[in-house]
Amino acid sequence: MSSNVGRALMLAGIGITLFGISALLMVGLLPGPHSQKEYFIIGCMSTLVSLGAVFLIVITTWIKAPNPFFRRRKRTGTKMFDS
Repeated sequence: MSSNVGRALMLAGIGITLFGISALLMVGLLPGPHSQKEYFIIGCMSTLVSLGAVFLIVITTWIKAPNPFFRRRKRTGTKMFDS
């Protein structure tokens, strides 16, 4: 197994684990009996938590640029102003 595949599987495992843990915590925290709407909200919040954590892990570990959201382009000169 290559290192990229291993990293991707580890990241997926972390996301699934966080989803399960946050879903169990929210089911325990909300007072019972639960309706379908409450289960939907629990699922949405668990998805938000797990995707946010996975995003932060990817940004901090895999992308090594100082500012990953902005890349400078090489300026080749503009033809509009060159005379």
